[in-house]
This record gives sequence, structure tokens and C-alpha cells, in this order.
Amino acid sequence: MRALETVRSTMSPDIGLDLGTANTVVYERGAGVTVSEPSVVAFNTLTDEIVAVGHAAKEMEGRVPDRIRVVRPLRRGTISDFRATHALVGTLVDRALATRPRLAPRLVASIPGCATDIECKAVEQAVRAAGARYTTYVPQAVAAAVGAGLDVTSLRAQMIVDIGGGTTEIAIIAAAGVIRLSSIQTGGDFLDETVQQRLHAQHFEIGRITAERLKIELGYAGRPPGRQPVVVNGMDVDAASPRSREVSEEMVGEALREGLERILRGVCSVLETTPPDVAADLIESGITLTGGGALIAGLAAEMGFRTNVPTTIAPDPLTCVARGAGEILGSPTLLERLRPHADRLTRWYQSLRIGMRESYSP
Repeated sequence: MRALETVRSTMSPDIGLDLGTANTVVYERGAGVTVSEPSVVAFNTLTDEIVAVGHAAKEMEGRVPDRIRVVRPLRRGTISDFRATHALVGTLVDRALATRPRLAPRLVASIPGCATDIECKAVEQAVRAAGARYTTYVPQAVAAAVGAGLDVTSLRAQMIVDIGGGTTEIAIIAAAGVIRLSSIQTGGDFLDETVQQRLHAQHFEIGRITAERLKIELGYAGRPPGRQPVVVNGMDVDAASPRSREVSEEMVGEALREGLERILRGVCSVLETTPPDVAADLIESGITLTGGGALIAGLAAEMGFRTNVPTTIAPDPLTCVARGAGEILGSPTLLERLRPHADRLTRWYQSLRIGMRESYSP
């Protein structure tokens, strides 16, 4: 039996998929993260053909003629362009498994807590289009917790905050179940937009890629770490010509303040409704940060200060959701306990979201 399982896993691998607003990550059990690329697709509008997917498509953004349309098919954690999403998932899964012969994989995808029934169906269709022989879905926050190395089956409550490109998932988990869940429609993309808006107010235009770079290099929560200004290139609106300028750490921090405050308020809101015994557990187990936003300087310390709960950053936070989704497939008992019943996520999420959903729109 073990030999048969080994053959099956070799030929028909277990795949965890983090279909994120900013990046899509593919994780294969036994092989690790095999693909991590931007969630971007480029089409030729004249022929309707796919020109590029992932890194190559992102490099085209803002730099190509009108006949090339560059699409980000997910917005705030949900699908906004069905065809582009199908192309994205199918291409990246094929890339992940292209090095050896295989059967159709088993695949677990993560779903944000703010997803509607229609949006869940859209993800289902996109995953099926990738050729998976078996698909199921788990909450994004639970997948992030498993990928961060937390024991989600423990009776001791643990808190996970996954700051992705489109949403921030906040959950308290115990006994392979979700005690509290909040999904905030604020993430890395919103933070990038606020950096662009701050510079626009100073009559200087930059692109999305430059704004993301500034967020990564100079963004912070709490006190500024004291980093040197960064020189960026853009468009001087008043002079109507290209130029370079320095951007200070303080300016980027001010731009990010609103978005980070939304996230911190969301975490505090979940904690305010937490039962006393669960709160006592969290003092011991703490808050674990995952997702790209976890890497913003000072955010873990600021969250710990605001909540009075120790806060740490998970190892390799960018890939936690995909890793967790893939590892869940390797535990049939855990998978069965997490797998939604009947209409997959529909009834399950409806019960979780009653009174718990915190949505902030920019």
C-alpha cells in the first residue's frame, strides 16, 4: 500500500495554491514552492492571444503599446477577470509540474473570508480549468496558519494575521476550527496606491512597480527606522517632463499610515469579541503574521504594542498560504475536518461570517 501511495504521489502530486491578488504561489508536497509569480496576465488585443503570464507580464505593465493589455485578474482577493484567471492558474500549475511526467494533480486552493458564493464558484472554475483531478478549498487564514508551522489541531487558541495583496485575513484558530474570523479588504495593493497618491499630491507621478518598491524599502509602522532616502524616477506633473527625486522614509510612512491603521483596528476588533479563556491562550501563543505585509518594518512590534499580545513574523511569510494548503492534503484527518460540507464553502462561510466580517473599502 505504501509503495502504491508513493507511486501515486510521484505521478499525481499534491498541490497547494495561493491564488493571491499580488502573487500566485504553487507549492508541491515533497518539492516545496515550485512557482511564485505575480498575478498578472498580458493579452494581445488584436489576436486575443496570451502574450505573457507572471513576471514577464508584470514587466510589461505601463511599458507596452495599446495592442497589449496587461491584466491583474484578481482584485481585493476576488476574481475580476475570469478568462485571465483561468490563464494564470493553468499556466503556473503547468510550469510548476513541467519537469516530469505526471497525472492530473490533487489541488487545495485557499479562499478569503470575504469571498461571496459566486466568487467561490469562480475560483472553483479556474482551478478545474488547470486540470486538477481533485479539488477542495480551505480558509486562507487556516492555510496560512498551517504553513506558518502552527498546530491548528491544538486546543490552545492561536491567532493568525495574513496580510496579502488584496485582503488581510484575521483568524483565531483552535481544534482545527475557526473561533473568530475577519476579512478586511485592505492589503498590499492598497498600500501601494496610497504611496502613489501621496506623491501625486506633490505633483510627481510614479508607476505601480515603483510604489511597491518604495513600500518595501522604506515602509514602516510605529517609529521610522532611520533609513536613507531613495531616488526614484517618474513624471514631474508641473513641468510635464520626466525627472528623478528623492523620497524620504517619513513620507512613505505617512502614506502607509491609513492602511496599516485599518489592519490594526481590524485585529483589535477581533480581540474585543474574544472569550476570556481564548484571550488567556493568546497571551501564551501570540499572534503570527504571514503574507507580504508582515515584512513591513516595525509592524509586528506595533501590533504587539497595540494589542498587548506577543506578535511574531512566520518564517518565509510570503509562501505560508500555499505551503499550508499543500500540507493539508497530506493529512487526511485534518483535510476532512477542514473541508466544507454540502455546497463546499457556502454554508460554512455563511456561519463564520455572521457578525464577524469587518470590511473596509478604500
